[in-house]
This record gives sequence, structure tokens and C-alpha cells, in this order.
Amino acid sequence: ALLKKYIGDKIFYKTTLAIAIPIMMQQFVTSFVNLIDNLMIGSVGSQALTAVTVANKVYIIFNSTLFGICGAAGIFIAQYYGAKDKEKCQRILNINLVCGFVIALCFMIALLLFPQQIISIFSSNSEVIALSVSYVSIALMTYIPFAITFSIMMALRAIGVNKIQLYIGIFVVIINTTFNYLLIYGHFGFPELGVKGAAIATLIARTVEMCIYIGILIRNKYTFSLQIKELFHLDIQLIKSMISKAIPLTVNEIFFSLGLTLLFLSYVRCDESLISAISVVDTVMQIGYMIFGGLSSAISIMVGNRLGADLIDEAKDNANKLIVLGMMVGACIGLTFIVVAPYIANLYNVSDVIKQTIVTLLRIKSCLIPVYVYNVCIFFVLRAGGDALSTMIVDSGFLWCAGVVVSTVLSMYTTLPLVTLYIIVESLDIVKLFVASYFYRKGKWAKNMTLSMS
Repeated sequence: ALLKKYIGDKIFYKTTLAIAIPIMMQQFVTSFVNLIDNLMIGSVGSQALTAVTVANKVYIIFNSTLFGICGAAGIFIAQYYGAKDKEKCQRILNINLVCGFVIALCFMIALLLFPQQIISIFSSNSEVIALSVSYVSIALMTYIPFAITFSIMMALRAIGVNKIQLYIGIFVVIINTTFNYLLIYGHFGFPELGVKGAAIATLIARTVEMCIYIGILIRNKYTFSLQIKELFHLDIQLIKSMISKAIPLTVNEIFFSLGLTLLFLSYVRCDESLISAISVVDTVMQIGYMIFGGLSSAISIMVGNRLGADLIDEAKDNANKLIVLGMMVGACIGLTFIVVAPYIANLYNVSDVIKQTIVTLLRIKSCLIPVYVYNVCIFFVLRAGGDALSTMIVDSGFLWCAGVVVSTVLSMYTTLPLVTLYIIVESLDIVKLFVASYFYRKGKWAKNMTLSMS
């Protein structure tokens, strides 16, 4: 009976893999290209790598804000799709596109007006700040294309349209890598632009990606269409209904990314010379975290759609099985990284001390992947049921009360080495596992939201 509760049958795994694999592949391709970008920029020097890492801290806050709003929209799209109300799905996408555009515009204006002041928050090194500002001056133009792309992509993901996203992802990363190669180093007669070249390559890739996704809406093949007129006449009633979920989720994502930024500042305070090692580890781990994208999609559809169709017991059953599957896959990924860590470090043109730090930090993260997966799965299950408060407590609430407090106190009042501080902070996820389990077992998430909004 216990096996039946946590292990699915052949049909369950077939359905899960059909949803998850295209998303995981898409994330793998994107993460792999980020790794190539990282290697290309790293070959210019560790200063350049640190500069791009610092510049991307702003992008991470932007991305998190967007993820909160698109995540809230995705919850409703998944449940309305389960309830077979396609018109409301379209209206939610329209709201999402406008919100995404406005957020991107706000970030762009802030970076245009105060680039130096914003970058100075994350680094005190004048050379790093100068390089970061030159990167950001171009990279900020990618924000609007990315916001439009991400809104459409998350809507498609919520209704189970995944394969087309994989093909687009592969095409876009080929463009990005090609222009990186040409513009960072100045090959085939192109100018040698270093970090500025990396920013231009990203801008070209993001613009192409946006055009493809807009083309998908124009073709109107997958439930959604491009309704330009409707973007100026949004469904106010639906906006009001969404706000109760969107605000806590968006606040959670913003606070989570700000929390990560404060963790980063604690590591900088501890030993700024090793920050490029953390950048490498974060980029490499994105490949391991490809499982998160696949699981979030599977949960959105196999839990969110079932809740929308009022199949509560089936949603609970699917949630249990998806968590166990995720942890098993996570353990395999973690083991692989433990073995290949030294080979990854040797790919970088950095000092032996930084290489050794990369190996150690990678192995620490790899051991904890099953724990991360468990916590992430519960986060997505709580979110699929619209349990916004529990989601916030488990995610940003825990990060601030545990990770931020511990890392700030230890980095300011002790002389702990970076690796020791890193182990302590990452291990807090084991404590988070018990907090997440409590909210999951409470079962407040297991409800059909479309009934209360119809």
C-alpha cells in the first residue's frame, strides 16, 4: 500500500515524462549555453566573469518579479484549462503580457538613470563596476523582449504545450552562442568587444526569441492568440481575482531574489577573491536544476489541472508520486556532479585556489540536490493550489529568517572561511525540508479555485 502511494504505474510515468522531458531538455540546453557563455567570458579573465555575475544580480531580481506574476497567471491558466474555460485562459495571458511589459519598462528606466549606483550595491571594486555598467547598458534592452517571451512561454507551459518551446530554445541558444563567439573574441572580422559583446549576443537572441513567440500567438494554434485590442481593455474582474494570489507570489519571488542577493553580499564580505568560483558553481548547477523546470510543469498540469477539474484525491496522489520521482532523479544528478566536479573546474582559466573552491562548492551542492528537489516540489504543489501564504513562508520567509540572518551574522562577526560559511548556509535546506513537509501535510493547497471565481 505504501509503494502504491508513492510509486506510480506505467501510465503515470509515461504522462509525467511526456510533460517534463521537453521542459527539462529546454532548460538543459539553456543552462548548457549559459555554461558556455560563462566559459567564454571567464577566458577573458576572472574580473570579467565577476563583472557579468554582478550585473546579472539585477536581472535575477527582474526575473524573479516576472516569475511571480507569470507563476500566478500559470496557476489560474492551469486550473481554468482543467475546467475547460479557454476564454478565461486567454484573458489571463492578456493581463500577463501587459504586466510583464510594465515591469520590464520600470527596470529599464532604473538601469538607464542609475546604473552606477545600482551596480555599486553588489561590488566595491571599481574595475568590476566599470565592466558591469558597460554590460548593463546593452543588457537592459533585453528586458522587454524577455518579459513578452516569458509571459507567452509560461502560459503555454501551463496547458502542457512543451515540445515547441524546446525547439525554440535550441534555435535561440545556437544564435546566442554564435554571436558570443563572434563578438566576445572578434572572430571573422567582427569587433572584439569582451563583456559588451556578450550583452549584444544576448540582445540579438532575446529579440529573435520574442518574434518567434509572437508568431506562435498570431498563428493561434495553441489555445492562445494575439489580441492587441484586448490588451487595452483588460478584464478588471479577473485582475481583482488574480491579485490575491499574484501579490503574495510576486512579493515572495522579489523577497527570495533579494534574499539571495544578501547571501551573495555575505560571500563577498567573506572573500571577494573567490566570488568567481560561486558564479561558476551557480551556472553549472543550473544544468542540475533542469529537473525543477520539468517537475514544475508536471505539477502544474498533473496537480493544477486535476484541482481545476475538482479531482482532489487524484491531485494529492499525483503530488506524492511526483515528489518521490523528483528525489530519485535528483540523487542521480547529484552523484554525477560529484564525479565530474574536477573536470568542470579544469575548463576554466582561473587560479588553482579558485579551481579547488569550485570543486568543493559543487560537491556540497550535489550532495544536497535531493533535499532541494523535495523542497521545490512542495513549493510548486502549494503554488498549484493557490496556497500563497504557505508558499511564502516556505520559500522567501525561510530564506530570510534562516539563510540571510545566519550568513549576515557569520560573515560580519566571525572570520569563517568562505567554504565553511557556504556549507552552513546550504545545509539550512535540511531544516527547510521539515517546514515544507508541515505545510504540505496540512493540505490547505488541495482545493479547486475555479469554483470560487466563477
